[in-house]
Amino acid sequence: MYKKFVPFSFFASVGGCAAVSAIFFLQALIPYISNNQLDNFNWLFESLNIFMRYFLWALIIPFVYRYLHLLLWQVGRAFTANLYSIMNGILVAMVHSIISYWMFIGVYSTQSEMDITAAMSHIMSAIYVGCVSSFVELWVLLGLFSAMNYYKKYRQQMVMMANQEKELANAKLTAFRMQLHPHFLFNSFNSVMSLIDIDKLQAKNMLAELSILMRRLLESDRRHTVTVQDEISFIRSYLEIETLRFQDRLKIQIDIEKELEDALLPNLILQPIVENAIKHGFNQSTEECKISIEIKENKEHLFIRVEDNGVENPVIPKLPQSGGVGLQNVYRRLEQMFDTDFIFTVYAVNPKGFGVQLQMPLTRSSFS
Repeated sequence: MYKKFVPFSFFASVGGCAAVSAIFFLQALIPYISNNQLDNFNWLFESLNIFMRYFLWALIIPFVYRYLHLLLWQVGRAFTANLYSIMNGILVAMVHSIISYWMFIGVYSTQSEMDITAAMSHIMSAIYVGCVSSFVELWVLLGLFSAMNYYKKYRQQMVMMANQEKELANAKLTAFRMQLHPHFLFNSFNSVMSLIDIDKLQAKNMLAELSILMRRLLESDRRHTVTVQDEISFIRSYLEIETLRFQDRLKIQIDIEKELEDALLPNLILQPIVENAIKHGFNQSTEECKISIEIKENKEHLFIRVEDNGVENPVIPKLPQSGGVGLQNVYRRLEQMFDTDFIFTVYAVNPKGFGVQLQMPLTRSSFS
């Protein structure tokens, strides 16, 4: 019930007030200790006076927090409105001082002989002085609550900005990934068309494999990351289509550390690299085509190497400024997901061929 009005529990409020009470009680006690007059210290009077004062604050804190806007001096607000806030604060301080002191008198008088009538002048003087203390204490509370509200709004703003940045990043990643779809389909249908006049049966088989591949592609389309096992399974399906076109000339070597099968990497990150190797490395060649894929761990990072033996002295693009759609897309997706914590290099393979190396933070699937 208490937390409906304030952002903390009743026990936390009482605990805070008890801690402040203990500090002021020690402040009252220390002079008696230092002067060896502890016998003259009125334990009941001092402790009860301080306790009642701060226990009452614990009770009215929800009221103070609820009407914070009526008590705070606010920059940019009309002077008269701020003046009303000051007056409201003075009123709250007076009410607190009067109630807390009479609570103290009521309890203390039951435990000791006290002539309230004779002490009335002293009581009223103590209430007046207490009003000043209550006003200062009130403004300490107002400052504390203002800081808490400011921090709460700051956190909410940071969460909102983080969510907006996440949504923007997801939108960019989706755009990058969707960019590959028409590119991928265009090249796949070109492969089918090139076989229709040569081998209709092979063209039919290729369309069947392409249908299976597209179904798998659509099933994982909403995910930005997939496991190494899923990505390699997709690559194998893609290479089965290309094997139909190149027949016995296409050789694939895949080497993956077993414990990395549940590692995560960007969805569809290897397909454009493998496609680039086939398109630029083997289209004009009649020799045996070999593509090797290696995935291993390197100092808590996922390391991927893709090499082919297609072209002697291949043109090495300077990414991301130059290079084909596929390689530029890979670079931008890595940059979007990992900022600067990734490596993407392209190089010539000796004696001939083209190579790509990727390195990104190693994370694992929570469903493994």
